[in-house]
Amino acid sequence: MLRLLAWPGMPDPEAVAEAGRRIGRTVEVETIAVNEELERRMATGHVYDVVCPSDYMVERLAAAGALAPLDDDRLPGRRHLADWARSPVYDRDETWSVPLAFGTTGYLYDRQRLGGDPESWGPLLAAGAGPSVGLLAEPREVIGAALLATGHETNDATPAALAAARRVLEGVAERVVRVDSDDFVGPVADGTVAVHHAWSGPSAARMRHDPRLGYAVPAEGAVLWTTTAAIPADAPDPDAAHALIEQLLDPQLAAITTTRNGYATPNAAARDRLDPALAGDPVLFPDEAVLRRLQVVRALPDADAARVDALWQELGTRWPLPRA
Repeated sequence: MLRLLAWPGMPDPEAVAEAGRRIGRTVEVETIAVNEELERRMATGHVYDVVCPSDYMVERLAAAGALAPLDDDRLPGRRHLADWARSPVYDRDETWSVPLAFGTTGYLYDRQRLGGDPESWGPLLAAGAGPSVGLLAEPREVIGAALLATGHETNDATPAALAAARRVLEGVAERVVRVDSDDFVGPVADGTVAVHHAWSGPSAARMRHDPRLGYAVPAEGAVLWTTTAAIPADAPDPDAAHALIEQLLDPQLAAITTTRNGYATPNAAARDRLDPALAGDPVLFPDEAVLRRLQVVRALPDADAARVDALWQELGTRWPLPRA
């Protein structure tokens, strides 16, 4: 049996089961909703064959010696990846990871309650009275959004930049009614909040069935995220782990995750298999104009990371911050 630590529906359970069947192994899946939980489980003795960290977490785990280098000869399926997904900034030599899914981090909103289609971070992050909002339980994403809203880069962890982000997040605190990465779509659809910090994949999936909903990639900038497959340094069976990842790169299986769960695929051959309406969905597959204003979250030096973590913990006194 192989153990996979992944995100809910990414990769899709059917794709995982079929990949396991093809290599003659049963795959047990555990799920996480935030990168820091993946890091914590790996650091506290949980053993996995394959894990699915996102961009900056690949850097952090690799720097900590927690990942095994990949054998490129065992992963010919990389040829299916779109050119932009090769040699990413968080893993230039493609040593540690293989992209499985990507998307943006903007916000999902109720058009009727906001009175139109906004273009800035304002509906989510404006101070004072306003519509109720929800935030993701992702420190780098939430603080990064506030940095972008104040004209800084999402990886700027200087004291001055974080002070600006703190002012924004403290100002919106009275409107924050939930902080959750498990379900950021349902609360907008059912009216619990008017706007929720959100990832593009599930947002796009719900929008196809609910014309009230919209998704914004703010003009000030937003995050482009990539979720990957990687092999822990202590993986019990690296050969089988490589074989599982190779099967998940098969265009037929990669397309299942997009079709069933709405997450965009960086696998160009898989995108060619999608229904044209799905392959052309601008929320899932943003155009060049949107891509130009996106930034990738990077791993931070220890001192910067400590400042970000301290700010996140401070914010926990202002809103319902989840506790580990």
